[in-house]
Amino acid sequence: MTTAELLTKFANPDIIQTLSTSDKLYAGLATTILGMGITFSALVILQFIMSIMDKLLNKKQKQAEPAQQEPVIAKPTAIAAPAQDDTELVAVITATIAMKLKTSVGNIVIKNIEKTDDTSPAWNRAGIIDQMNNRL
Repeated sequence: MTTAELLTKFANPDIIQTLSTSDKLYAGLATTILGMGITFSALVILQFIMSIMDKLLNKKQKQAEPAQQEPVIAKPTAIAAPAQDDTELVAVITATIAMKLKTSVGNIVIKNIEKTDDTSPAWNRAGIIDQMNNRL
């Protein structure tokens, strides 16, 4: 009996009782291997699709690094900060810019931090506050 015939008989619950023990074991093993093979193949295909999408969508991020790193001068950023503790604020901003630009903190010079007015609409601010309050 071929594997296809055995699996056809294995699909019918009434015929399963008439099969010998070795046929049942062989059909169960064939079913297991077939199911695992299909699952593994689908996962491999999904992995290739995701890697292709990653390459297509992240082209801009993978730019060539400059051969010689020059100090990066950060433009004034729009951050509302208290005037009392500027050193901690400068350290945080510098670390954030360095991480985003993938460079060291020593290559970044922040000359000026200016407070700007918030021009976002009230519904936008309310939504942000609501999200922040609901995180915990």
